[in-house]
Amino acid sequence: MSIEENFLRAPCVIIDRKPGLSEIQWQCSTQYHFRWLSGDDVVQSLVHNLDRASWVMHNQVPVKCHGLGGRSSMTEPIYGDVFDHHSVIYEFANGVRIYAFCRTTTGCYDEYSSIVFGSKGKADIMGCRITGETNWRWTGQCDPYQKEHDVLFAAIRSGKPVNNGDYMVPSTMAGVMGQISCYTGKEVTLEQIKKSDYYYPPKPEECHDGMEPPSKAEANGSYPVPLPGRTQMI
Repeated sequence: MSIEENFLRAPCVIIDRKPGLSEIQWQCSTQYHFRWLSGDDVVQSLVHNLDRASWVMHNQVPVKCHGLGGRSSMTEPIYGDVFDHHSVIYEFANGVRIYAFCRTTTGCYDEYSSIVFGSKGKADIMGCRITGETNWRWTGQCDPYQKEHDVLFAAIRSGKPVNNGDYMVPSTMAGVMGQISCYTGKEVTLEQIKKSDYYYPPKPEECHDGMEPPSKAEANGSYPVPLPGRTQMI
């Protein structure tokens, strides 16, 4: 079997730099476009797809990955220092692979999907449909955002907190693993991530409204981005 994950769409909301805003104020207002604030698009967006892939694999975590990424059209300073496309191939201990893609570019094909391919058919997770030897489709009503609120309010009323850390942390680790692979151009393993002390500066206790942001514009106004094959992170 294999899993295909797509999160392809236009860029996140663009926030113009308004007169009177300091650099730190502007970066925080357009946080999706700066790595130190958003983590970039694998950690920020594709992680939702990785949640579903992990669920399909009974909450396993990929043991390694290799990724590609860069900037092809989001090159103006207003887009900060993030990549506009990423492709990551994850592999589980049993050899099953996730082929994961995310892109934030206008004028291109868009798709948000999670598809599982097996020897007897495929399952479209987002479309709630199975096709192949067995054909099935969910026909009921299900609003995921309403479900989230139902669970939250039930937890509040019952006094029994919901703790999803058991899958949130592994999914985040997988996201970080893929993001670093895209930045460095190297194969990255889960063990490397677990042992790494890398972090996006600053540390939380160092943050304040008068600080200098870690990402600074160059003379031409653009912000430096990672260079796969040259950037070292772990």
